[in-house]
Amino acid sequence: MERRAVRLDAADSPTTVNESQLQTHKVICKSESSPQPEGPARRDASFLQVVANGDNEKSPNRGALPASRQRILEVIATLLYVGLYLAVGPLLILVNQYILKTLRFSYPMALSGLGLMCSSAIAVFMRLFGLISLDSAHVVTPAFMMYNLMPIGFSSAATLAAGNAVYMYLPVGFIQMLKAFTPAVTLVFLGLSGLERPTRKVVFSVLVICAGTAIASFGEGSMNPAGLLLMFSAEAAEGLKLVLTQKLLQRLKFGVIESQYFMAPISAVWLFSASAFNELPSAYEANAISIVLENPGIFFLAACLGFCVHIVSSLVIRATNSVTLKVLGTARNAGLVLFSALFLDEMITPMEWTGYSVSLVGFAAYNIYSAKA
Repeated sequence: MERRAVRLDAADSPTTVNESQLQTHKVICKSESSPQPEGPARRDASFLQVVANGDNEKSPNRGALPASRQRILEVIATLLYVGLYLAVGPLLILVNQYILKTLRFSYPMALSGLGLMCSSAIAVFMRLFGLISLDSAHVVTPAFMMYNLMPIGFSSAATLAAGNAVYMYLPVGFIQMLKAFTPAVTLVFLGLSGLERPTRKVVFSVLVICAGTAIASFGEGSMNPAGLLLMFSAEAAEGLKLVLTQKLLQRLKFGVIESQYFMAPISAVWLFSASAFNELPSAYEANAISIVLENPGIFFLAACLGFCVHIVSSLVIRATNSVTLKVLGTARNAGLVLFSALFLDEMITPMEWTGYSVSLVGFAAYNIYSAKA
């Protein structure tokens, strides 16, 4: 695996339920792009081909079609994946914000845990019905889980919990701007772990991102210190998770769904354990379970959207490449900033726009120089 397999960009947010895990699946999908023997990645791809032959590899049925028709089908499938990717992520953000603020379900750890429970259930269902295989199950021993999966599960749980909680303190648009800071956090962790030695141009690009983020932060009139602390905590946890994941994947490759089978339950255990101490007493006094029972549809939608984010992002990478995913993600975040200003009545100051623009320039330079490193 190449060392730059886990670069985190401004588009890849650690601030929504299960969306932070999207970075892990980018790593997995990129590691699967090189030729390798039959394994979980190939079998997961076979299952995803049911959607629209998203895998770029040829299949017996496709060989019978004229080349022009194959190309048309591939273009249609790619456009479908791109459209879903651009829609599912923002929809998940808005649904989670609605649950946390409008429904006043102020328990981000429990909400994140519910999403992971859904991902676990879907992965187990696929396993029971033979839709995926667990070719890496023989290495997942109790010791392996303790020293490898548990730390990743903890950092993933921290990312989701802090990332959800931040929506109770900061506006949606401002949060999208702060996501531009994520490459800086990841670069620090990669440097400390010795996995990468960034070039001067990459470091300069990250400094530009930091400057833009600082400008946008000072331009936010309703800046909340607790919200900023949660946001940067989520990004720090995400950076740690990516480094741990890269070190793990240098020795082992999981399929997209297979990774959910092992990781989602572990992360859910961490979240529900923390929720039991920090959220359960107040949730019991407020009878918060009544909110879930009165609005089961919106909670189920949030859980399903979290799982769909993983699948759709992997399909986009298979149909195009990870660079395209970064560009699409950046456009998606920028679009969400505009949406929050136009339709959510969020005030975005000129200084915020200036800072966000500077961050986007630094982010573009970061991707260019990182690719050349």
